[in-house]
Amino acid sequence: MIDTDVVVIGGGAAGAHAALKVHAEGLKVLLIVKGFLGRSGCSIFAGNVQVMDTKGSPEEELKWLKVGAKYKGYYLLDQDYVKRANEFSVSTFYPDLERKGLYLRRTADGEFVSSKGKARNVWAPSQGFTGVFMMEILRKDILAKRIPLLQETMVTSLLMNDGQVVGVTALDILRGEFIVVRAKSIILATGPSNYLATRSTATREQCANGFAMAYRAGAQMQDLEMQWWHASDIARPKSWMRLHIYPNPMPATAETVRLYNSDREMFFEQGMYPLAVAPYSLQLKHLYPHVKNGKATWHGGYFAGYTHIDAGAMELYKEYSYQTQFLEHLGIDISKDLIECAISWHMTQGGIRTNVETMETSLPGLYAPGGVGSHGGVGSITFVSYDGTVAALNACAGARTKPYLALADEQVAKEEQRVLSRLRVRPRSGLRPAELKKRIRQIMWEKMGYIKNEKKMHEALAELAEVREKLVPLMGLESISRNWNSDWVDALDVDDMLDICELNIRSSLERQESRGPFFREDYPYIDNKNWLKHTVVTRAENDIRIESAPIELKFIRPEADREDFFAADY
Repeated sequence: MIDTDVVVIGGGAAGAHAALKVHAEGLKVLLIVKGFLGRSGCSIFAGNVQVMDTKGSPEEELKWLKVGAKYKGYYLLDQDYVKRANEFSVSTFYPDLERKGLYLRRTADGEFVSSKGKARNVWAPSQGFTGVFMMEILRKDILAKRIPLLQETMVTSLLMNDGQVVGVTALDILRGEFIVVRAKSIILATGPSNYLATRSTATREQCANGFAMAYRAGAQMQDLEMQWWHASDIARPKSWMRLHIYPNPMPATAETVRLYNSDREMFFEQGMYPLAVAPYSLQLKHLYPHVKNGKATWHGGYFAGYTHIDAGAMELYKEYSYQTQFLEHLGIDISKDLIECAISWHMTQGGIRTNVETMETSLPGLYAPGGVGSHGGVGSITFVSYDGTVAALNACAGARTKPYLALADEQVAKEEQRVLSRLRVRPRSGLRPAELKKRIRQIMWEKMGYIKNEKKMHEALAELAEVREKLVPLMGLESISRNWNSDWVDALDVDDMLDICELNIRSSLERQESRGPFFREDYPYIDNKNWLKHTVVTRAENDIRIESAPIELKFIRPEADREDFFAADY
């Protein structure tokens, strides 16, 4: 057994910032990463950061509040939280990273090279690479400080004592060893659960492991139905799925990509919207009627392009964006060619319910910063960095005031047995875990796509139940070696994916309206009177409990109680 003051789970921006802050506070910290620190998860895919310079102006502060709370949060985000995170971005995030060596592109006179929209984006060193460079700086900082680190290690459960989280269990993927960690505070920073549908922007680490272990431990989950989408990912071949045609204003210009239907009719340009920050939900709203009239599909048949842009703006884009490099390498001339696109699951807005002032969950001792939490869902690497810092400070405060609590031998043994029970050779008629993961993702793609209705969601629940009851018992591994057995990890992922997919659907059935990225064709209105509230799900004996929680609208609020979903600008 390993003892530490604080254990941090997850090696993205939230987890890395948390580990560094705990270390700076002088407490013992252990960082556990399912993949590789700074090289896996979603933080490395951050294409840019939004640069905020409010200069104390109420108008500027209100603008940036709208970016987070309205256009990206759809009024479901705590507005005080958005305001604090914005202030952190200006006062701490950018200066700290630049001191550590992150090069944000600047002009000769020291000004940021940015898009020319009202809400500016900046890049390091080019659009699409910011997350890679930022995470490399954080990774090197953690290694230089010799912070204890376990990589390729999958945390499988949270250990409880009298309602408090007191430790974790984990599987060393390389060696097949079962690990027990006791800690005074636990920071769960495993990121969003994107890898739940056939088309997704996620990496294989994002199989809802953090969501599932928190839910099974009794944590409240919130707004799991709020699933973001990309509308301009390359359609095919499948291996190009994660390549995103940026809808944001192009670097150093006010120009943006345009989307066209199969008849080459333009139906979306980011400049159509007041803040020009590419709220992805608006792209889907504009795509929907073209899918409905047969001029596009969700998996292709529409196009993105820069063919309307003059040569001068295109040269600036080529200088400041990596997209031109990989597209030209693939034989695509972005100044002349339109690129076929499809939609993909992107960030999860919902997650573990947290206290937005401390990042503590409903389980004492457990903190959930970043994409695994339900409080921030704005797809911003600056916000998750803020979360990690706040979580660390409060986790340290908790760790300083309490002793180690005992771990229940029975609880540890039960979890070890669960993990080991998946290490079995498949019967002759059996299935490998990867096949079941594929089936789960297919169900969610077909039944929980952009267009939802009660009938399809009940069908999804029935099909997932069939996977759980009939196929999981047949699941086995190609080998029972404990060393680097990826089948074994996949089998554990199956359990977690089934749990969270069911919660996603149950939450979606509960919300009887449409909002932001969430569209129900049987409830095609934004209902601010009855549904401007959180959906809260908790594990109950033999079932789940679904409740609602109020939202405080401190600074901005919707103008109408009821709005047509496709007419509203959020």
